[in-house]
Amino acid sequence: MKGSTYLLMVFGIFIAKGLGFVRNIFFAPLGGNELTDIYFQIFDIPTLVFTGIGTALATLVIKKLNKPENKSPNTQKEFVSRFICNISAITLGVTAILYFYTPKIVRWLLPGLNPEFYGDAQKMFYIMLPSGLFVIVAYIISGVLQNNNVFFITSIMSLPYNVVIISYLAFAPLDIFVISFITTLGWFLHIAILLPDFYRSGYRIFYIDKTKEKNAKKERNLEIFYIFISSIMFQICIICDKAAVSESIGAVTAIHYATNFFITIISIFVVAMSNISFPSISKNYEEGNHEEVKKTTQQLIQLLFAILVPFILLTFGFGEDLIRLLYEGEEFTPALTAQTSLLLIIYSLGVFGYVCQELFNKLLYLGSIYKYTVIGSIAVMLIKPLINHWLGEFGAVAVAVSTAILFTAYAVLIGITMTKVTGNYLSAALGINLLKILGAGGAATAVYFIFNRLFPTLPGGNFGFILPLMICLAVYAAVIWLSGIMKIILPKRTTQE
Repeated sequence: MKGSTYLLMVFGIFIAKGLGFVRNIFFAPLGGNELTDIYFQIFDIPTLVFTGIGTALATLVIKKLNKPENKSPNTQKEFVSRFICNISAITLGVTAILYFYTPKIVRWLLPGLNPEFYGDAQKMFYIMLPSGLFVIVAYIISGVLQNNNVFFITSIMSLPYNVVIISYLAFAPLDIFVISFITTLGWFLHIAILLPDFYRSGYRIFYIDKTKEKNAKKERNLEIFYIFISSIMFQICIICDKAAVSESIGAVTAIHYATNFFITIISIFVVAMSNISFPSISKNYEEGNHEEVKKTTQQLIQLLFAILVPFILLTFGFGEDLIRLLYEGEEFTPALTAQTSLLLIIYSLGVFGYVCQELFNKLLYLGSIYKYTVIGSIAVMLIKPLINHWLGEFGAVAVAVSTAILFTAYAVLIGITMTKVTGNYLSAALGINLLKILGAGGAATAVYFIFNRLFPTLPGGNFGFILPLMICLAVYAAVIWLSGIMKIILPKRTTQE
């Protein structure tokens, strides 16, 4: 994985996700009430479930495009066109069914909601349901472009989405139903920003290869189903957690802000890793270059570890400061800040499970090894509602802890089974490098405690934490640099690449 390409992708995602933070800051004045709880629970259907489906389909497209039978440009164009059209037709059919069952779905999503608000919940669901088609098509197109080494535009595809929502929130009275309409429009804009590059790359939504001999053979493929099931574990668990605490006003909103912060920060790096590395890994795997697959896997693990260690430390040391700075106000109360920051810490402890779902599952897909991801994901998704049934009465913290434990268990499963595709990627060199990264985290933690001891109070109000945060990050980066880890995780482009 080329360091320069990765950093460019990170930069693009950072811009788009940064606007996502701004969007949430504009949302914060709404505070935590029944309507925000409804919005954020229903909002998570396109944001979590439909993006999970879209990610699964993008992964499958990349895998299929690198198969020997799809090497010719015309074959690839027809495959992509047929894939998009078939998936769109299925999505429209499913959408129609969801419209019919909306009342039941809403009651399942928000079982503890005051009955007076069920009408509002159904209205929001009706408004945002078309997002499913837009999200799924956008992610398929994104996968096609990534396979053609078009990375930057795919990294900023959420940019117009955030811009239109922020523009409304900044200049118009806050109306949750209008926001729902604009949210749906924003998902359509994901497609709009990608289409120019999609067409410039030679692809079309509707394309038939007239030079191809007709073949009546139909391919029955369950891979879409397997990848989909393996890609929604995290999303379903979060939705179950919100449903379990829907009786407590503001709890759904707190979980939303905590998990959104968690996903936004981590996805900046993980999505970039996945988007850049998977097409290359897929090609190497199909060409039988398994040593290169193992080498790239080791690089990804080290880069990932170098990002996750400071992130987890940041949530423990500065999570509440960041939540307070970004969101706290008249309606977003100090109590909501404290609850959100605690949930952020808890969910962050399950980050390795999230990363396995979003990144390392794909390594198993290459070898068509779906048994472990499917069984593992289904087991977690079945266990979670049962656990929540017993823990729901103890509040959001209890259900969040159980989620973090389940995610970690899933990460262990995937970490072990990855060797079936990559070979034994665990080596002495890898272990030493991971210890160096932990050492950098330990140095930053020591500085944090020393700083707190010497300067228990700092001027600057809500901004006072920024100085110790910057010092801790500087110490961490310095140790990473001096230990030589930086050259390993982000190697320079070579003349052979």
